Order: sequence, then structure tokens, then C-alpha cells
Amino acid sequence: MTFSTFLQEFDRIQLLRDTKTPHVRVGRPARLLPQEIVAGLAWHVMQPSGTFARSIEMITRKHLSESALSERRQSLGTGPWKNALKIALRPLADPARHPDAFYKGYRLVGVDGTSLNVANTPPMKEMRSKTKTRRGSAAFHRIGCAALAELGSHTPLALRIGEDDESESALAASVVEQLTGEDLIIADRYYGSGKWAARFLAMPQKPMFMLRVQERLNAVTVRRLKDGSRIVKVHDPQSGISILLRELKAKVRRPGKKWVKIRFWTNLLDESLYPAQELIPLYAMRWEQEIAFREIKKHLHGDNTLLSHTSVTAVQEICALFMAQAMVSRARCAVGLRQNVPIMQVSFQKTLDACRNLCWLTAISGTYISKRQLQTIVRRIEKDLAKQLSPPRRKRSCPRMVRQPINKWPRLMKNDYDKGDFEYEIRKS
Repeated sequence: MTFSTFLQEFDRIQLLRDTKTPHVRVGRPARLLPQEIVAGLAWHVMQPSGTFARSIEMITRKHLSESALSERRQSLGTGPWKNALKIALRPLADPARHPDAFYKGYRLVGVDGTSLNVANTPPMKEMRSKTKTRRGSAAFHRIGCAALAELGSHTPLALRIGEDDESESALAASVVEQLTGEDLIIADRYYGSGKWAARFLAMPQKPMFMLRVQERLNAVTVRRLKDGSRIVKVHDPQSGISILLRELKAKVRRPGKKWVKIRFWTNLLDESLYPAQELIPLYAMRWEQEIAFREIKKHLHGDNTLLSHTSVTAVQEICALFMAQAMVSRARCAVGLRQNVPIMQVSFQKTLDACRNLCWLTAISGTYISKRQLQTIVRRIEKDLAKQLSPPRRKRSCPRMVRQPINKWPRLMKNDYDKGDFEYEIRKS
């Protein structure tokens, strides 16, 4: 994708926009197809200001009132948005062009959960209860979701939303069904258990996985390997059987700082093909999923609560946010490829601003700008973004402390940062 075809991403969502919708009800046929409303909302969540009606008009050149659009969204439910996710969320990185997004031919994929706040409106109070915290109920209603993300490009691959307050585990169990045999999923300690390892092994797609696990979990040694790892038997509590995994242990620290113990389970069993010295540093890529969530919450959304006032429209808005992130990620990737610069150093915020401005110009000018002129503008935008690359990410980490301690967490009194490359040492099991 390039900037000149940015609006074609909305056309992909509007697959049926040129077909006639059968009119079976009494009254006038709807002026907007469901696909046009879905695409309009994806465009609307990318805007820093303006009404939904104005966004719809820019995309479709059809004007409807805010009240009419609100009623239409309520009547459509969440189905059209879920169907659109299957079109908008797809892999982006290429092994030849984006080697950092792969390991030994496997696409690096992360799975994690997050939640977004919804305003305390009467419809939300009637349909949902607030999350319980250690100080009582949360300030806002929250809608949780689980997502797969391509770690090398931050593009989302699949999404499941807790419409009925499902747990992260239940949502993630559904979302990982989108994995393929060419994926290597990297997950944190929430997924580090025999239950999740057995679930991945039982999947027909046979994805590879690398799960961080707690030190207290038991595993029976089958044999020790030359690189310090070992083949172990792990109990699956659901089936009651034992599964064979490879366990890796290591220590990690910043130069001169305290060592931290880490432990992993993986189904990459061949120590000669997948040595522990390569797998251990690979876990640092999991943090890219947290940055991808930040792109949605800070740059795309940029507010404490969603704009929606009901549970149905909130789910629609979350779908639209992830679709918008996927489209901006593809524009960002196009800059990296055409200008031969690293994707992760192309600013997400600046790419988002360029997409907004270019689409606004295209919508306003109509046919006054020729295709050749538009291509010239696109090339200049890409060159300008390449000149504004973000510097390589600083090698630093924050202290594992909080300002208001919970349980055994130490209290943060003064901000401090550790800098430099991580040091790794393999621990023999």
C-alpha cells in the first residue's frame, strides 16, 4: 500500500458498496450501506476532531444527520464490524524486506489483552457492571479485548472483544485460532502454563510458541541438552496428560545492575537449530505489542474514554480503532520500503497526520488534482517522512516500582533509568 491508495483500504471494507441492497421492509431504502458506515467509522476514529456525520460525508459524499447515523449504528449491531476485521487485519511484514520481524522463517507474533474505558452513561450502567479494584469499583466501565499483533510492524492480526465481560483467557483462546504454522508466538507469564502450552500443541495449525513461565511451576526432566536447556514433561491440568516441551533458563540485567531470573517453555525442541543464546534475547520483542497498544490509545484515540455511549457502539468503535491502526501501519510500511528506511523508525504519529491530510485533500479536491499530480504529492510526503525518522530506540528500562505500592512491589520515590544493552547468562536447569 502507498499513500495514493490509502482510501482503497476503505474500499476493501466496503466490498459491497456498489451493489444494490434488497429492500424488503416498508419505507424508503437506506441511503448508506452497512459497509459504508463501517468504513466511515474507521475514518472517523482517526480524526482529532469533527463529527461522525462529517466523516461519513468525506468518505461517501452522502450527508446524514447525527441522530440518523446513531440509530443506524444501533440497529446494525456489531456483526458488520467483526466481518470487516477479517478484511482489514492481515499480515504485513515480508521475510526478505523485514528480517527483524521473523526468526528462522517464523513470523514473530504477540498475544495480549487490554481494556478501554467507556463513559458512565445510563445505557452502560444498565448493561454492565464496573470492574472491582482494591479500592472499590473502577472509575469507568471497561471493555476488555485480546489481540494478536505482528511484532515487527505493530499491525494487528486478529481481535476478540469482551462483549459479555469475558475474561482475557476466554478471549485469547478464541483469538489464537487465527495463528498459522508459520507463526512464532511470544507471550508473557499470563500464558506461561501447561494449559496454554497444551492448547497450542493441540491446534491443527501447529504454531511455534515461546512462553515465559514462573519459577514455581513444576516440570520433570527428560534429558539435558548441550546448550544448557532441557527437554521436560509438563502436566496439562485439563487433559490430565503430560506434554513434552523445551525449557530454557537464563539471567538478565543491565550493566552493573541486579540479575533477574527468567524461564521459558517452547516447542522449538532442536537446540542445534534454535540455540538458547538466540531464543532468550528474542523475548524482548514481546514489548512491541505494548507499544502497539499505546499507538491505539495515545495517538489514535487520545482520550480517557471512548466516544461511544452504549455497549454496542463501544464495540464498534474498538473494531474501528484496530482497523485504523492496521491501515496506518500499511502506509508506514510503504514509506519504509520505498525510502529504504527501517519501519520502526518511521513515526506512527507523523504517518497518521500525513494520512489525515492527504485524504482530506483528496476528498476536498475531487477531480481537480490529476492522478499524476497526486503521485507527485505522495512521493514528496514519503520523502518528508523519511527525513523525520525517529532515532533508534534508547536502550533503557524503568525501575520495577510503583508510586502506590501493591502487595510486595517497592514504592517509587524518584524516577531512575537503567541504560545500555541487556546482558544474558544461560542458567543450566
